[in-house]
Amino acid sequence: MSVWKPRPHRPLGSRGCGALFCAALLTFAAPAGLRAQPRLGDGTVVARVGSRVITVADVERRIAGVPPFQLRTLGATPEEIRRTFVDRVMVREALLAEGAAAEGVANRDDVAERIRSRLRGALLSALRIEVQTSEPVSDADVEAYFQANKARFNAPPRVALWRILLGTREEALALLEDVKKDLTPKHWNEVCRDKSLDKATNMRGGNLGFVAPDGTTAEAGVKIDVALVQAAMAVKDAELVPEPVREGERWAVVWRRQAMRAVERDLESERGNIRQTLLHTRTEEKIKGVLEALRRDRLTEYSPELVDQLDITSNGELQPMRRPGSLSSSPRQRAAAAAGPWSGRAALSTRRLRTGCVARR
Repeated sequence: MSVWKPRPHRPLGSRGCGALFCAALLTFAAPAGLRAQPRLGDGTVVARVGSRVITVADVERRIAGVPPFQLRTLGATPEEIRRTFVDRVMVREALLAEGAAAEGVANRDDVAERIRSRLRGALLSALRIEVQTSEPVSDADVEAYFQANKARFNAPPRVALWRILLGTREEALALLEDVKKDLTPKHWNEVCRDKSLDKATNMRGGNLGFVAPDGTTAEAGVKIDVALVQAAMAVKDAELVPEPVREGERWAVVWRRQAMRAVERDLESERGNIRQTLLHTRTEEKIKGVLEALRRDRLTEYSPELVDQLDITSNGELQPMRRPGSLSSSPRQRAAAAAGPWSGRAALSTRRLRTGCVARR
């Protein structure tokens, strides 16, 4: 272990600022004597554990990330806090890591996957930071996105409609009188299920969702007759349209459920969200480019058809790999086979058979 020597005076750089921050934390954690300790060289070795070297810079970096209330639990004096942190935290971690390496723990599949997971996370974090620093989103970018996607930030007034579609006006009038007598969702759903000609909505009470003035709905590509919306605009929420509405060659009974006011959001209120959206898009593009380059350089063998024999059920359960020509069994069948012949109904039948034999004897 090297002898600690004071560092000669020099202007504060980024490391000096880090030291001051660390000292400020320890001010709250221990007596003022901690601030009077001399500053050592960043590369000064505090401990060696196998191939692992712990330096003053390592200790400083780790202590700077510890909350003051936790540092107070390590000792009553600054010296005790520093030395306890090195021994109980850093040396302990290094010893455990060396022991794991000696036992070959890193070669286990689960540990290797955890290491790969940390590597993936570190690379993704580095790419995100790179995008933020090298490709920052400017105000001009935000304004351009807002102007090009105004439909996302502004929405017209909409009404939620339930509709029962019938073949003739007479049928619609008769049904209208029927639902007026019991205007409840339960009765409406029953009538809609039995009589509506729109088989796409009859099982959900004819619910069309929120409809814009031009007839567009929340479902992509689904648009209804504007006459239904105009008729619904003339009544209040939770009211029936008093007359059947013609819809092509058919007639509709319409129930206005509720309305939603127009939404208009300005650039200032959405600036932060747009900036995050653009940053996310650029990050995904960066990740995509890195993956393409890695695929070209590192992917040397790829045969996805070899996993076709893996059987995945509709519930997402992975079945054991089966040999060609064999039939896969259900989880219940596998459990019964694993339990053996003395389980379930087979065991009960066997016990009954033996009991009967004894009784006859």
